[in-house]
Amino acid sequence: MARSAALFVVWGLVGCVADDGMIEETVSLDDEEGDAYDPLDPLGKADGFVPVDGPLVFEGACAPGDRVTIAAVGDVLLHGALQRQAFSVSPRYRSLWLGVEDLLQRADITYANLEGPTADGVAAGGRSVSDPGPTFDNVVYTSYPAFNYHPTLIDDLLTSGVDIVSTANNHGLDRAAPGVDRTVDNLDARGLPLTGTRKSGDTESTRPWFTLTRAADFQIAWLACTYATNGITDRNGQVLFCYRDADRLEAIVRELGARADIDAVIVTPHWGLEYSANPDVREVDMAHRLLDAGALAIIGSHPHVLQPWELHTTPDGRETFALYSLGNFVSGQTHLPRRSTLLLYLGLTRTSAGSVVIHGARYVPLHMTTNTDGSKMVEAIDRVGGDADSRELTVAMFGSYNVYPPGAPLVLDPQCDPGWEPPSPPHPHDGWIGGSCVDDRACGGTTCVVELPGGLCTEPCTGTCADRAGRALTFCVDLGLGGGHCVAQCTTDAECRTGWVCRARERFGEPPASRLVCVPAG
Repeated sequence: MARSAALFVVWGLVGCVADDGMIEETVSLDDEEGDAYDPLDPLGKADGFVPVDGPLVFEGACAPGDRVTIAAVGDVLLHGALQRQAFSVSPRYRSLWLGVEDLLQRADITYANLEGPTADGVAAGGRSVSDPGPTFDNVVYTSYPAFNYHPTLIDDLLTSGVDIVSTANNHGLDRAAPGVDRTVDNLDARGLPLTGTRKSGDTESTRPWFTLTRAADFQIAWLACTYATNGITDRNGQVLFCYRDADRLEAIVRELGARADIDAVIVTPHWGLEYSANPDVREVDMAHRLLDAGALAIIGSHPHVLQPWELHTTPDGRETFALYSLGNFVSGQTHLPRRSTLLLYLGLTRTSAGSVVIHGARYVPLHMTTNTDGSKMVEAIDRVGGDADSRELTVAMFGSYNVYPPGAPLVLDPQCDPGWEPPSPPHPHDGWIGGSCVDDRACGGTTCVVELPGGLCTEPCTGTCADRAGRALTFCVDLGLGGGHCVAQCTTDAECRTGWVCRARERFGEPPASRLVCVPAG
């Protein structure tokens, strides 16, 4: 969003100058369209922040002790098409992330940012109306600029392994105070913990801003805040604000960090400039302030694109972690940086001295994919193949050393094994015809033939094969398997996988033709 010293008005909402002289972004451009993007400056734009150059490795790696693994994903931002999809298929909302559901479930604790109310029977302005049930009616359940989701979303998040959500974000008041009340009630009733908002009339004694989760004998405190609520006034004190309430936020972190019954404090701020890969000065200053106050990790959201991570050593010598924006997890936004995201794994160890340290951070590159039938789902790129432009964008920011291959055991400090080597990037053919495989799940809807070198994703053919945008052209040949099978076309051996070479072959079927294709060597 362009910045200006002038006030601006959209739908009656006004942007204003904050106490520190920066323009508050009170109206968010969270619609599906647009291609604005500020790419990462490798030198770092914010004072005090320099992106990690090389592997992210912690001193706590390899330390013995009890361990817990945390998974985190970004914004659950459901534009209208995604809500309509959820109501038209049996997995409902899970259809949007079913391809990575097992990755969410691998961790001991999984976090997501719930970007919008789940307020049944509440229309714009907080009006109480008859609820239409599970449908996108564009009255109760709506999309940009004011979101609201059917509460079955909560059930589907729980089924998929999500254990904790943030509700402090710029869309938290999209159904005004009654919407917050109803959202909190729905989350409570279904048993999904939240942080960052509370009901009208709640106090620190009845509902503190933080929440606690327990897993693997670790008790973790979660604390969320937001930079703003799109200009909607928080009349009942239901939202914790990152900058307006900065002193209170720091005090809560200090209190939690001093408690003997809490192993770690994780803060999940909703902040930063939309569509910028660069953390701004306020993000970095606030992150360091909260880490120095006792937080172990900061996991940010709001820009709808990824922002980098950082290892921050506090004045008392603790190694802490910040990932400034996880981008979108699922959304209807179509520009490449907005559909390129990741799943973060963060590992904690309780040492023999009783302190809790970070032993590792790894990530899975994800991509929000549009299928041929128009449906959308988030996929793990290194599992399904393709989307090389998306993977390149993500890996350029976070490096290849910390990539977690989805098929590997979940180990967050693999370098402790002397025989470990950082994962190689997937071959461009993987995930489609010509790719490697061990079973059909790696083949993007085609079939795995395991008898060929490294396995081959293919399909039977007579004359022609299907092509897919962004992938190698295909060709129907006889591989000695009985009948024709589709393989990838090529121009040199270097384009083929290990164990395969580029050779001229005749088409199996009509019309007669010859092409250079990847075939087994020898």
